[in-house]
Amino acid sequence: MEQEKRSAIIELHRAGRSAQEIISLLKYPSSTVYTIINRYKATGMSSRSKQSPRSDRKRSPRFLAGLRKSINAFPTKSMSALAKDRSVHRSTIFRAIKHDLGYKSYVMKVRHLLTDKMKATREARCRKILSSLKNTGGHLRFFCDEKIFTLDKKRNRQNDRWICREASEVPMVFRTKNPAAVMVLGVISSEGHVMPPHFFEPKQKVNQEVYLEVLSNVVKPWIDTVASGRKYTFQQDSAPAHKAKTVQAWLKENVPHFWDPQTWPSNSPDLNPCDYYL
Repeated sequence: MEQEKRSAIIELHRAGRSAQEIISLLKYPSSTVYTIINRYKATGMSSRSKQSPRSDRKRSPRFLAGLRKSINAFPTKSMSALAKDRSVHRSTIFRAIKHDLGYKSYVMKVRHLLTDKMKATREARCRKILSSLKNTGGHLRFFCDEKIFTLDKKRNRQNDRWICREASEVPMVFRTKNPAAVMVLGVISSEGHVMPPHFFEPKQKVNQEVYLEVLSNVVKPWIDTVASGRKYTFQQDSAPAHKAKTVQAWLKENVPHFWDPQTWPSNSPDLNPCDYYL
């Protein structure tokens, strides 16, 4: 019946009848008549175009089995590439992965590669630290670290979004080729004391001479004031300026308890609250 209706409209149109005359004669809705005539003018076809099957019909058991096999073989392949290989829309792949296969797309994580030697060194040093904690459990502890801050606005390309109607409404995030930066040193205590941040001079390289000057003139006086005669342990990582011989010699002479380079487990941010607190 549907095809007969379309054929009748096309035949009257080819006979020179106007759309309004066809509507009056056949009593068909005007939208139907105009749609069929316009499609005939554009394609020259009187039959209805084939409709794309629904997404859930495409996601047959055979389709899903092939998709699962491809994903297991190449887990890093994008959904767009999977869709292109199967000549389907990306949304079909998305629904199949999420609803049918129960998979999720995760961001690959980056972790530090530890060799057997590094693991053994870490274990030995951590045991040494645990042993020292038993002997210095009542000590006040001071944690020291540096951080570079740039003046360019921080932005996450994946997670930072702006909800609006048009792309033109999204404000620009500008960055410079060589952004201005400043190195800041911070010190905190195990009881929550926070030293006022020390700002190094712009473009100043924090070498052993510069670091030692800050230790003796800024950090040590502040620690002595906070400690007020109490025993304390000074903790720093093994950065080049920190483990320099001149710095270590000064610490041995002026700080009764501190972590030397042989105590700090390398690549261990968990041991310094400055990496999370500041």
